[in-house]
Amino acid sequence: MNEQTTTTPTLDSLSSDIAYDVLSNHRRRTLLALLTAHDRTLTVNDLTKEIAVQESDEQITNISGDELVQVAISLRHNHLPKLVDMGFIDYDERRSLVGPTEKLASLEPHLQSVSPTDVPT
Repeated sequence: MNEQTTTTPTLDSLSSDIAYDVLSNHRRRTLLALLTAHDRTLTVNDLTKEIAVQESDEQITNISGDELVQVAISLRHNHLPKLVDMGFIDYDERRSLVGPTEKLASLEPHLQSVSPTDVPT
C-alpha cells in the first residue's frame, strides 16, 4: 500500500512559490505585516480595523460599518483559514484571536521586499 502524507513546509524549506502564494493578496500581506510588527496576538476586530484603515487611507471614524464587515468576512472566511492551514498563524476562532507562529518569521524577508506603501507603519 502506498501511503501519502502531506507536510507543511518547514522554516528552512519555505519555497518562493509558497511565499508568493501567501503574499499574493494585499489583505494577507497587510495582516502578516501587522502581526510581524506587533509580534503578539491580536483580535480579529483589531486586525479588521487596522486593515480597513490601511486599505482606505482614512481614519477609522470615517470608515463605514459595511466596509468593516466586508473586511472581517474576508478575513474569517478566506485569509485566516488559509494562513492557519499553511502554518503561519494561530487562530482561536472562539475567542477571535490571531497570533503569529514561529514559521511567520520565514516570511519576513519576503515581507520586507513588499512596497513600503503596502506595509503598515
